[in-house]
Amino acid sequence: MRILLTGAAGWFGAFALESLMERGHEVVAWSGRTQGERRFQDRSIVLEPIDLGHPDQERLVRRLDQVDPEAILHTAAIASADAAFRDPDQAQRVNVQATETLGLWCALRRRRLIFTSTDLVFGGSGPPRRETDPAQPSLTYGRTKLEAERRLAQVNPEALSVRLSLMYGLTRSDRLSFFDQVLADLAQGRPRALFIDEYRTPAHAPTVARLLVEWLESPTFPSGLVHVGGPDRLSRFDLVRQAAACLGLDPQLVQPSRMIDTRFNEPRPADVALDTTRLHALNPRHRPQTVSQELTSRKS
Repeated sequence: MRILLTGAAGWFGAFALESLMERGHEVVAWSGRTQGERRFQDRSIVLEPIDLGHPDQERLVRRLDQVDPEAILHTAAIASADAAFRDPDQAQRVNVQATETLGLWCALRRRRLIFTSTDLVFGGSGPPRRETDPAQPSLTYGRTKLEAERRLAQVNPEALSVRLSLMYGLTRSDRLSFFDQVLADLAQGRPRALFIDEYRTPAHAPTVARLLVEWLESPTFPSGLVHVGGPDRLSRFDLVRQAAACLGLDPQLVQPSRMIDTRFNEPRPADVALDTTRLHALNPRHRPQTVSQELTSRKS
């Protein structure tokens, strides 16, 4: 299948690219600014820099027509909460406008589309959120993702929006995630202070990437909205302590701190744990593993 992957040079996009190539797909890889080649085993792929935030969306449509993908996995985004806060117009163009354009293009041609959204469409605290629960984001980033979900549902009801929780895994790209940076410090014996009062349902990035690719391949492609997260509600402190222990690092270097004592540009939600009941209904054979199980079994 010829699949267009946006955000191919990004942290999660690199996992998606690896999964697509592993399964033998013909991949068209778009990145924001990065160009060059990526290799997987005996195959290489060229990254094409495409500006999804360009005001003239007809340029994007013309390139889509030229590429003519059978399906799109749309992972590109202004994904940093601070970057979205500093430049909300660019976040609006990339996160919302481009998503709507891709969605409409796929709808008119009956092509499959998966859009990666975020657990940060929720704010505050409460029990694990279901897809039907009201979303009230406190961050500019979360607001753009929620608006993108809603616009996509309007122009393309057959598309799938996937709300991803905080993800972990050792990077496959040139970019280091927060998780990578923390582990690098621990490996050097440097302590790191992490929040004990911010809760997510962390998911293993390579596992999530394979799941999304399998949905694109499936004869029964799901649509609408689905939550994808791990089995446990964890703080960042708990996540990294568990990861450190199973990767042979000293978990005692992970020190507790509190988000409530930290100043941010925008208020951060304390608990955005996701209910994944629909995920398991769509994939009855999916058996989510704990952080320790994933990292120990896969060494990734």
